[in-house]
Amino acid sequence: MTMRTRDFSAAPPLARAKVMITVEPRDGRSTPRWRRRAVEAVQGDGLVRREWLRAGVRRVGVIAWYADQAAAQAAIRRVQVGPGGLVQVHDAEPDGYSNGVWRAEDGVMAHIERFSPIGAEGVGPTVARQPRSTTDAARSTADRGRAATTPTATTTASPGFLVVPVRIRHDLRAFLRVQPWGTPRETHGVPLWHSTIRSWWRGKGPHRRHGAVELYLVRDPWGGVAGRTTLHTDERMDAKLGERVLLMGATEFAGAPALAALVEHAEAVARERGRTRLLGPVSLLPNQVGGVVTSGWEEPGFLDGPWTPSHYHRDWEALGFERIWEGSTWVCPDLGSLDPTTIFPVGALPEGVVLRQADRRRLDEQLPVLRQMLNAAFAELGYFTQIEADELAAATDGLAHLLDERLLLWLERDGEPVAFVLVVPDLTAFVRSTGGRLGPVDLARLLVTKGRYRRDAVLIIKGTVPGARGQGLMRHLSRELLEGLQAGGYAALRVTFVEHDNAGSQSQFVAMGGRPLHGTCFYTRAVDVRDETGSAEGHGAATADASPASRLLARAADWGRAPSAHNTQPWDVRALDDVTLRLGWHAERALPVADPTHRDLLLSLGAVALSLQVVAAELGLMAEVEWGVAVGARQAAVIRLSDGQGPRLAWSVAELHARSTVRAAYEQQPTPEEVSSLADLAQLPAGTGLLVLPDALVDDLLPGATARTLTGPAASELREWLRLTPAHPRHDLDGLSAAAMRLSPVEARGLGLLTGSGLARRVLGATRLDRLVARVSEVRPRGAVVALWGPPGLGLDELGPLGGGLLGVWLAAERAGWSAHPLSELLDSPTSASALQTHVGAVLGHPAQVYAVWRCGRAAAATGTGAGAAYRSPRLTD
Repeated sequence: MTMRTRDFSAAPPLARAKVMITVEPRDGRSTPRWRRRAVEAVQGDGLVRREWLRAGVRRVGVIAWYADQAAAQAAIRRVQVGPGGLVQVHDAEPDGYSNGVWRAEDGVMAHIERFSPIGAEGVGPTVARQPRSTTDAARSTADRGRAATTPTATTTASPGFLVVPVRIRHDLRAFLRVQPWGTPRETHGVPLWHSTIRSWWRGKGPHRRHGAVELYLVRDPWGGVAGRTTLHTDERMDAKLGERVLLMGATEFAGAPALAALVEHAEAVARERGRTRLLGPVSLLPNQVGGVVTSGWEEPGFLDGPWTPSHYHRDWEALGFERIWEGSTWVCPDLGSLDPTTIFPVGALPEGVVLRQADRRRLDEQLPVLRQMLNAAFAELGYFTQIEADELAAATDGLAHLLDERLLLWLERDGEPVAFVLVVPDLTAFVRSTGGRLGPVDLARLLVTKGRYRRDAVLIIKGTVPGARGQGLMRHLSRELLEGLQAGGYAALRVTFVEHDNAGSQSQFVAMGGRPLHGTCFYTRAVDVRDETGSAEGHGAATADASPASRLLARAADWGRAPSAHNTQPWDVRALDDVTLRLGWHAERALPVADPTHRDLLLSLGAVALSLQVVAAELGLMAEVEWGVAVGARQAAVIRLSDGQGPRLAWSVAELHARSTVRAAYEQQPTPEEVSSLADLAQLPAGTGLLVLPDALVDDLLPGATARTLTGPAASELREWLRLTPAHPRHDLDGLSAAAMRLSPVEARGLGLLTGSGLARRVLGATRLDRLVARVSEVRPRGAVVALWGPPGLGLDELGPLGGGLLGVWLAAERAGWSAHPLSELLDSPTSASALQTHVGAVLGHPAQVYAVWRCGRAAAATGTGAGAAYRSPRLTD
């Protein structure tokens, strides 16, 4: 009895809906006024059904189903113009399970016991599944709804599991509550500090300059949280491993299906960003916190050491991950029974060698000395990346209040630090008691009761710099350390992980009666390159012997430099087979209000198509682009790859990277003849060209167009893509930053207030003060304003090649020393767009339409007379 069908004509209306959207307020506060406006916005032609999105009994948003894509897009525009909010779009696939209830093929109207097996399944899952508990059932509706609101929710091959980014505080709280599965956290696991996780989410802290840390949850079929992870990158680890790595951190999961969902999502992100390897779990680097326990699960974890349930390592390895940097944590019990002079029979320190000890009052001065030795001693280790000053400061924040000065020791030889050891009181019990929270009350409690946490100690790190090894210096330090531990009344010493091949360190602990406590390792796997059917080419797909499609996908950091409106980077490039790519777009990265005709979308896809051709040529491949835009399927083109060189391309990969946007004043501008030469070099499509617009026309149109951008229907949509402070979690990934728009902190704050306040926009629009704001903010001198024109009403299939031509013009301008700054607002405003079309048609003597407008000139920095720095916008693939 077949279970898949395309005929749902006999199903209830809701089952025949083509699109579902969910709407939730950006700040998570669902006020009665916002709910009323949201309900009004989703009403309209094509609405099939509307429901409340609930958290328990509380209404937190709206869910709406529509008969077709056009009705849903119209509703989204009404939402953005009206109440605003986070909108997630879910399209119904043409094929689906009929569930045995609404079968239209043969009139059967009853449940069957199981779904038909797919893929590698021997037996399909049961049709009727019950929630695991009443609590799960009660919260499933709200959690499912929240999962749907995130703009990049990803369904996975694990049936019913959904991976969603943490965008709102509700999901952040759920992320913080996740604990290691398999045993209570208060007895074995050690939670990460909530303040640390919050700093990742807010984009604050020393990790920022190495890239954003993205937080994700995975939800089970009933909406409950089944796991979590972070995804992030660090160029230091890339350099260490010799390839572009996507790091997974803070990874916890209920079982193999949840981990499979997280890994599948991580691989999708890695492929999109040109990352060729996964590594984890690391929080945020292997030399900070991370790893999986492979033995000794009955022993509780401790501060700065990993602890994971016994199923974790099996689940990682079942997914093809390989162990890397295997080691053990150690414990040295019964320290009071040891004789330091017998265990470490060393004489006096060598001549010129001096023992130093920490001083709480001078710790800030002593930390740089520790960092110097730390980086030198561990530089050659495969997992170690250089620790920067602010990272060490953050890791040791508050250490002065808790430090036992006898346990931070180092040796200096002729004034140069050569060996060190850092041991701290074991605060594991305190950290467990807080669950990771450290509020003022917790901090006060710690300071008052810190004496009770001096029964055990944790060795964080010790080492000897190259050139001073093999001279017995560490044995001197070990004796001093043991004497200090005994003097402090410490009963046991636990040691963070030591690699198996580090026999020197292990011998010190064996001498102190130590034994391995937990087996530990990290896991790594090359990224699969999958085609549309989900079949994998295999791990290591980015290697030289991989298919043409996988080799080109692995160069996403190069072709991903293509331009896009608001820096949304909407493209979705996937392998159909070894020699064919599908170029499409992500619905959540389109701009339905500002770009309802898909003009900007197709121009950006055309630009990325040209970028793919340039990168393919460098790989010795020819890339032929076949445009065929299907809006419903979000597909724009198919790119066919073959060996050999096609027609010679004018551009290089280096030029793709060098292209930038300069929003500074332009002191020089190209002549009309020089602009015309740019069109020739770019080889624009037939029937299109460039035209310099007169200053008087631009003076007349630009203030009104800019004002409409600030206060018109698209203002709320613009706000979704603003990253006005470095604290924004996506500041280094996409969107428009204050630096991109050359805004001062005051101007950035004002723009944020304006785009976030409907009342402010209405007041400015009614008083026409928005035009004054637009005039004041305009950059002068403006340079030449250039229009790209073509036949009126180009079809979607024709806009793609035009986008490639537009990128070619900008690359040609860069080669000639000219910069570009888009003025898309002139086309987003119907009034100014119509005026431009009239002007261009009159100049050319035949009907024409303007498809792109930008400033072109040479900034002050380029002429040597001032500052006018180019800006390279961030990319998901950086």
